[in-house]
Amino acid sequence: MDRTPGDISRRRALADAAGGFTARATVVLYACIASVQDEGDVLARLRRHAEARDWVVVGEVIDHDTTGTPLECRRNWAQAKAFVTTGQARGIVATPGTERAGVASPSLTQWLHDHQAFLFEESPAGAGVVR
Repeated sequence: MDRTPGDISRRRALADAAGGFTARATVVLYACIASVQDEGDVLARLRRHAEARDWVVVGEVIDHDTTGTPLECRRNWAQAKAFVTTGQARGIVATPGTERAGVASPSLTQWLHDHQAFLFEESPAGAGVVR
C-alpha cells in the first residue's frame, strides 16, 4: 500500500500524540559484530528496524567483539552511551545478543531510567525488545 506524504505525516502525528512525544525519537545504532559478519548488512538491518518505527537515526557505533564481552568492557560502548547522555539520541537500537552482555543488569537499567532513554534490542526473529 502506497502512502502519500500526508498519510505519513498524519500517522506520525498520531503515533507521537499517543506516545506522549512531541517530536520523533532519535536513536543511535549500536552493533556488536563478529569478524565473519558484514558491517553494512548488520547496520542496514538495524536501520530498517529504526525506520519502521519512525525513529530518526543520528549515529552508528560498531564494536568488533563477541556478544559475551560485557558492555562496559567493549571499546565503543561508551560512544553509544554518549549519544544519549549528550541528548543527541533518546534511544539505542542494538544487535541481538546485547542483552546477554549486560542489558538486563541493574546498572544499565538504572542508567536508561536516569536518562529517560530506551534500548531496543533486535531479535533474530525480526521483532525486538524494548527496555
